[in-house]
Amino acid sequence: MNQDVTPTSRWLATTADFMPALAGPAGEAERLLLLVHYGIDWSGGWVSRYRSTYWESLLPDRVICATYRSGNLRRWWRDVADDLGSQPRTAAERAELEQLLRAESLPVLEVLRFETEALLLRTRIVADAVRQTRATRVGAVA
Repeated sequence: MNQDVTPTSRWLATTADFMPALAGPAGEAERLLLLVHYGIDWSGGWVSRYRSTYWESLLPDRVICATYRSGNLRRWWRDVADDLGSQPRTAAERAELEQLLRAESLPVLEVLRFETEALLLRTRIVADAVRQTRATRVGAVA
């Protein structure tokens, strides 16, 4: 899959001017976290009731705990996605996830375990930028 046109590349492009996408295992972890976040059912899933603690405790706890329970990225994804009710929403997201889950597991799991807060801060910054971009486009159309 060409990473220039993946869903996470489009999301990361919103912050490229001041926060370039990460590379290597950290980049793979960053993209996995974006897919987790965007795959959550924010309208009807249980996580939507815990927005106030989502970034500070709910998401970090799930991410870190899954790194200890999981020997590979496929198991990590299953644990986190099942816990949070997350799943890829589009064929492009599914294809990117499948590619990311084939990465060498140990380096990515180590980054997810030991750099959780920094990665989630980046994920939140991207999510805020994407939301702002969408709001600006909607406002421009109206």
